[in-house]
Amino acid sequence: MSRQAQIKFVAAKLFVENGVAGTSVRDIADGVGMLSGSLYHHFPSKDAIAFTIVSDFLADLISRYESVLPHVNGMREEFGALVHSSIDVATAHPYATEIYQNERSFHGPQAPSEISDAVERAHHFWTNTAEQASRKGDLRAEMDPLEFARMLREGVWWSVRYHRESLAETASTVADTLLTLFLDGATPRPVSSGGPSTLEHRVDQIEARLDRLARHQPN
Repeated sequence: MSRQAQIKFVAAKLFVENGVAGTSVRDIADGVGMLSGSLYHHFPSKDAIAFTIVSDFLADLISRYESVLPHVNGMREEFGALVHSSIDVATAHPYATEIYQNERSFHGPQAPSEISDAVERAHHFWTNTAEQASRKGDLRAEMDPLEFARMLREGVWWSVRYHRESLAETASTVADTLLTLFLDGATPRPVSSGGPSTLEHRVDQIEARLDRLARHQPN
């Protein structure tokens, strides 16, 4: 591991534990085992370290999306590629997602344009996949494709946060669980031969059943 990589790793963990504001350059230098003055040969400030951590993560994330999506087709395969790629990249960039989530300076109105532009570009892969699925009828008609993409994407990042310490070992299981949870509920429901299996039909059946029970009539 290069000296810069060591600094980024140690700083990232401290930023998550204490916040960027609560971490000093000396804290980072001590964690790496170097003098504070020497750290400035690699980064001009602790804010520059935080920026690099998040920026490098987003660059790798976008690169991975661009490399895998052209080779898959269909809603399940495309979202599967996005979810697995996201978790793989997050595993390679420990704590980057938490720093982005925790620090308002990265996702608030004062966010650096390099970060906000990269986030918007990364989000586009998710929204574009959901919109295509909606147009093809792969996504249930009553679902807002943009909201579906947002919820699945945020589910990935919060799962990364929750499983941080074991993510390298549980990445595949976490990804498959998210895909099953979201996609099985998002695909159109089949129509049975006896009539449409709609929510309204099921409600009518339940109400009729309750009415019979109320009148103590047999089924």
